[in-house]
Amino acid sequence: MIASLAHQKSDIGLFITLPAPTRTLTTEATAAGFYTSASGKKFARIQVLTIEGLLDHTQRAEHPDCEPNLNFKKAKAERTDDQRVFELPG
Repeated sequence: MIASLAHQKSDIGLFITLPAPTRTLTTEATAAGFYTSASGKKFARIQVLTIEGLLDHTQRAEHPDCEPNLNFKKAKAERTDDQRVFELPG
């Protein structure tokens, strides 16, 4: 698994399985360590998820692209008296 991450030049990988993961699979995923995002949050480099866990919402993939405070900037407040009203023809 770790070699696959390097081959794909990926920081994080997901392994989704139908049956519960074996102890060997869990150990190998844990041995891959963690990825630290730009915000400083750590994510497991290999996340092992089951179909059952995904469907019953007890598991979900975690990745740095889903960090609301990192990805979305708060818009500036607008003053309503400066806004114009445009009439649409028709």
